[in-house]
Amino acid sequence: MSWPDGEFLLPLFPLPHLVFFPVTRLPLHIFEPRYRRLISDVVSADKRFGIVLLRPGWEADYFGAPAIHGTGTLGEIEHVASLDDGKYNILVRGEVRFRVVGEVVGEPYRTARVVAQPQSERSVTDAYAQRTWLAELAKQYLRHLPEQDGVPEIETVGLEALTNALIMSLNLEVEEKQRLLENDDLIARAETIGNDLQSRIESLRFLAPYRKGSGDPSRN
Repeated sequence: MSWPDGEFLLPLFPLPHLVFFPVTRLPLHIFEPRYRRLISDVVSADKRFGIVLLRPGWEADYFGAPAIHGTGTLGEIEHVASLDDGKYNILVRGEVRFRVVGEVVGEPYRTARVVAQPQSERSVTDAYAQRTWLAELAKQYLRHLPEQDGVPEIETVGLEALTNALIMSLNLEVEEKQRLLENDDLIARAETIGNDLQSRIESLRFLAPYRKGSGDPSRN
């Protein structure tokens, strides 16, 4: 993966309820005319655009230019399917965080001057220890969810990929996910999500006897 060292222009796709993270994948259905134009343009260029979270209050000006958070994720389209009605189904891979420097007016869709913000790690040793801890918590958590299949990637992916995938998949408040995206310290981000997993595991352990007996009316 590579990106410019300084400022560069990036088309923006603002979303109201989703925070996208690097080293994760996201399927999207593109139906609004301005974003159909965006996808058409980026597919013809470098297949890259930015996904950012809209700030609270976006409903009042959704079809205009409501305020956005200043940190988002640059995504690259890995797969695109053009539909008969002009819409698209796409699969996007997150590459790197970016910081919005300023928006550019006059485009058919929103475009901004941005600066890439690659994730930093304290040390290889710290990252390995945190990844091992987080992977074990993730496996424990999945064992309490019988409807979930195993996830072999837990054993092979790096700390950033594991941390970000967990954040994307867990039911967290969207503003909390945005704060985690903005956290420059990957170890601290992993610790936050690990502590959250520990709390969930403890709750699931407490509820396990009641879940097992849910089919017996006498135990309701």
